[in-house]
Formats: sequence, C-alpha cells, structure tokens
Amino acid sequence: MPSRIRVDVTKKQNAIHPFLYGQFIEFLGRCINGGIHDPDSPLSDADGFRLDVLEKVKGLNPPLLRFPGGTVVKIYHWMDGVGPKEERKRQANRIWGGVIDHAFGTNEFIQYCRKIGAEPFLVVNMTTGTPEEAADWVEYCNGTGDTYYANLRRSHGFEEPHNVKYWGLGNEEAAVPDIGYLHDPKEYVKAAWEFAKHMKLADRSIKLVLPGDKPEWNKAVLDELHPVCDYLSLHYYASSLNGDGAEYFSHAAKLEKRIAETRELLAEYPARVENFDRWYRFPPRQREIRIALDEWGIWQIGNSDDYVRDMETVYNWRDALLVASMLNVMQRQSGAVTMATFAQMVNILAPIFTNEQGSFLQTIYHPLKLYREHSGNWKLSCETDSAMLTDGEGKPSAVPCLDVSATYHDGREEIVLAVVNRDPSRPAKAVVSFTGADVPEIAEAIELTCPSWETVNGFGLDDQVTCTVKTDARHDADGGYVFPPRSITLLKHRSAIRD
Repeated sequence: MPSRIRVDVTKKQNAIHPFLYGQFIEFLGRCINGGIHDPDSPLSDADGFRLDVLEKVKGLNPPLLRFPGGTVVKIYHWMDGVGPKEERKRQANRIWGGVIDHAFGTNEFIQYCRKIGAEPFLVVNMTTGTPEEAADWVEYCNGTGDTYYANLRRSHGFEEPHNVKYWGLGNEEAAVPDIGYLHDPKEYVKAAWEFAKHMKLADRSIKLVLPGDKPEWNKAVLDELHPVCDYLSLHYYASSLNGDGAEYFSHAAKLEKRIAETRELLAEYPARVENFDRWYRFPPRQREIRIALDEWGIWQIGNSDDYVRDMETVYNWRDALLVASMLNVMQRQSGAVTMATFAQMVNILAPIFTNEQGSFLQTIYHPLKLYREHSGNWKLSCETDSAMLTDGEGKPSAVPCLDVSATYHDGREEIVLAVVNRDPSRPAKAVVSFTGADVPEIAEAIELTCPSWETVNGFGLDDQVTCTVKTDARHDADGGYVFPPRSITLLKHRSAIRD
C-alpha cells in the first residue's frame, strides 16, 4: 500500500527562523587551525582564511556562526586573541590537546562572519573567566563610547562596533567530567546572575543563551534565571550502537521527543516578564524563551583515547539521510527551536574536510545546503503514514521509511515538501493530499541520491552524491509520487497561502 502525506494549507503555523541553519567552530583539532584558518597555506588569502574552504562554507550560507566553544571555552580568555598576532601567546589546549596559537581571535572571527554573511554568536568562559572579563568582551565588541575596551578595538583597526547580539553563558555546565565548578544548578544560577548583570550593563540589547541539560537541571535554572534567559541551549549528537539502520534513524524521533519535552517546560514561564526590579538597570526578557540547538550532529564515539582523531569522521550516505531527518525535526519543531548550529563546520564531525592540498564535500554537506537554500520560511502542518523500516533481524521496526516536513515560502509562493526515504533498497510511493486545496502541480522536484547507504566522498573522488532537478515531475492520477530508495527529495508546489 502507498504511504500517505497530508499537508494542511489552510494556515501557516509559525515562522521558521533562518538561524536553524547555523554552524559551529571550536578550537578542536583542525576545525579552526588548519581548517578555516591557515596563514601558512598557499591556499589561503591575505587574512589567513583557506579560500577553498571559504567557497564551500559560502555554499552552506550559514546565517549564524558559534565560537569559540564548546568545551574549550572553559579555558578561553578573549584578550589572548586580540592585538598584534606576534604578541599573542601560545596556549596549551588542555581540553583537546595541541596548542591554541590565538592567531584566530575575536576580530578574525568577526571578519570571517562578515565574509560568509553570518551573525556572530559568542560563548563566554564561566569556569576560569570572570563576569567582569565577559562584560569587557561585550564592551570590546559592541562599545560605541570613549571607553577603554571600545578604544582598544579601534586601536586594533575596527572603528565600528561588531554588534554581537548573541552570547552564551557557558557551555554544558552540568557536565561533571568537564573542568569547572558549576555542575550543581544552584552554583550555576548564582554565577550566571553575575555574568548576566555585568554583560547586560555593558550592552542592554544583547540576547543570552543558557546551557540546558536534563529536565531537572533545566527547571532549576529556569525557575531562577528565566527573566534573563532568551534561549535555552540543547545539545544532541546521534550515534549508531550496532549498525542497525532502524536503530540509527530512531535518533530523529529521540531528538524530537527531547525538544517537545523542553517546549512543555518553557511554556510554564511567562511570555513577557513583568515586575522586573528596575534597579537591575536593564530590561528583562521581552518574549517567549526559545530553544537553541547550538550543538547537533553525528558523533560515532570510538573506544580510542585519541578523541580528536576519532572526530575526523568520514560520513556515508546513511549519515546524510539522518542529517536530513534531523533537519525535518527542526522544521517541525520550529515554533520552539529558532536557533541551531551544526557541530562542527570543518574537519571535526564536519561537512567539509581538508588536507594540505585541498578539500572535499562530505555527503552530509548536501542536505545542509539543500535545506538552507530551498526550504520555506513558514511551517505547515503535515501528517505522514508510512511503512516501517526493518530492523537488523528483518522485522518491522517502529521507525518509518518516510520522514517528512512541510514548509511554505511566501516570497516564492511555494509549498515545499521535504521527504526522506530512508529505505536502503526500495522506492516508496506516497499519495500527497492538501487540506484546503486541490493538489497543485509540482513546479520542481530536487532529488539527492547516492549509490548505497555506505557511499562516502573523499580526496581524488568525484562527488558521489547526485543532485537531480526535475521540472517535469508530476503526481499520478491518485496524487501519488514515487521517492527513490535512500533519497532526499524536495517537492515544490506553486500555491499562494494568504493566511
């Protein structure tokens, strides 16, 4: 029996923020040094940025870039990364090994953001840093007055403020194995209030992202800090425990469940904060708390002690299908998730991979680029009935073959169905119907396919991912459409939704 996809076009559900398609970089292995920034490479420009990588990053067109961590932020002091490069100190990276030479610091980060058209998102050190240091960083980036740190930025060649709006108060502070002393939510709350006050007094307009964790941590933190919490951060990494495809793809459902549970918690707090003591001297949060999924991706954790090498992952096509499924989750949950940054952008768990001679696009690059380029800016309600994938024993699992999200692009007047057929060998026919309208004709179908689940890209290989654009695609007489096996398809239907 064919699957069924039902799309409600009577109402646009909520806006989809472009920040869903952000990226993340950290001083971890070759992500920054030897990845996006390599001053000694003949492939780099005058600013030390790898041009081949820059071109590929521009293809992703990330609207948001998060820096400098990640766990490494717990040893990062921003003053080490500004001023003359020959005077910047070389610091042992006690988190991930190697050395941070600080040749890529705040201003280089801002320059890179401007080159790729991304908003900067900075995370402050709450472990070995201080509230005053964090506020000084805000002043350095955003100050417009005749003050020390604003003038210091000017002396470094940046007359105009950087206008960094998004600031994270620490990273994964509940993680006991990491260095730090804020693992108890009460301790975190006490410290975060001081950081928030110092930073907000440096710039009242900044937005704060607070680290989330398990539900009990989230509630304890939000009960006290919700007046200054614009975003609650969630992190989610998928991994395969036994090679079972159904088990692997179940991560999309697990992510969606976690987001939905967090959304229920956030609904307990007022959309607008009232009765905020005026002696704070800055305004409270002005709208609902949103979710920042500011680290997400696929991390196949190995048994080696060489963590960095394990994270230089080469991804196959099955991984790309999961990335597309997780993007579908974020679109379906876009009423709550309004910021997301894929971890990470280059070399480490990344869509772009380099060596000294060049770089290549990983399979996962293609869905990230496809969704960013073609998805709509409004969510539509969508229901799917699908056959189930078989598990490792050949029995039906609880994981559907088809995973679907529906969006609407009001500028192009297009309904965009994003359909992932996760079955490795069988095409899937789905009958598509639209509540509130007849089935409009397909304006364009874009299909990403690969020879097998296991296919990878690499140096010296042609890109194994095939992108087929069809302008003659049609539904059959029953409204059906056949999705190729192991495929990612965007079906674009021209239709105006006035609501």
